[in-house]
Amino acid sequence: MSGSMRLGDGARLMRASLDVVRANPALLWFPLASTLCLLLVTLFWIFEGAWLYAVSGPWVLFVPLVLVGVYSLTFVGIFFNVALAGAADGALEGQQPSFEEAFSLAWSRIGPIAGWAAWSLTVSLAIALFESFKGLKWVGRAAQVAWSFATFFVIPLIAVEGIPAGEARRQSMSLAKAEWQEEAGGLGALRLALLVPGLLFYLDARLLFSGHAHSPAAKAMLVLGLLCGFALSMGVSTIRQVFAVSLYRRSPAGASTTLAA
Repeated sequence: MSGSMRLGDGARLMRASLDVVRANPALLWFPLASTLCLLLVTLFWIFEGAWLYAVSGPWVLFVPLVLVGVYSLTFVGIFFNVALAGAADGALEGQQPSFEEAFSLAWSRIGPIAGWAAWSLTVSLAIALFESFKGLKWVGRAAQVAWSFATFFVIPLIAVEGIPAGEARRQSMSLAKAEWQEEAGGLGALRLALLVPGLLFYLDARLLFSGHAHSPAAKAMLVLGLLCGFALSMGVSTIRQVFAVSLYRRSPAGASTTLAA
């Protein structure tokens, strides 16, 4: 199959993922629940940091506090992504998404989730450190894109197969190498579809926070625009995860797992 056909297959699979979300709107609750939990965890660690500052705690204690806080946020985000991937896998098999079943599945994958949170945080910190050096910012960003592309299948692998984080990373890199054209075609189609809305929401935020909107009505409209942007981001994250599961299921490794089940 030619490269252009495989890119087109990826774009069509992304469109099919959108249809899956339309048919199963309950999937959209997962990123919303994730956002709310992340907000609560963030507020908790802010409170802990403020308390430590109020009692004049030694500055060295802030380092583990920040690391544990960032790790917990990473863990929560991955936990909900695994739950969403599990629900998406069921939806692709014609089942109704269930919060209870999805969370039970994610809880049964707690070890791989914790391991992948550690992997993700370590690599993110390494790339951030790399970007801090003058002249290497773009190299660090390229490394971040490559890492994200190569580990695209980690969440579906953990959700569907329940394998350890290290093995999921290795298999994801192998799958990304084999399916890179479909992955690029789907993600490219999604980015292209979001180009105009993303620009509009960016301009909306700039106008709101730069003080150019003076009347209450104008501010209300801009806030409404931001809320629409937030809702769109929830939908995009859901569609992207459904696409990841769909692409994994149609890969040779995923197809064999599905047939075995």
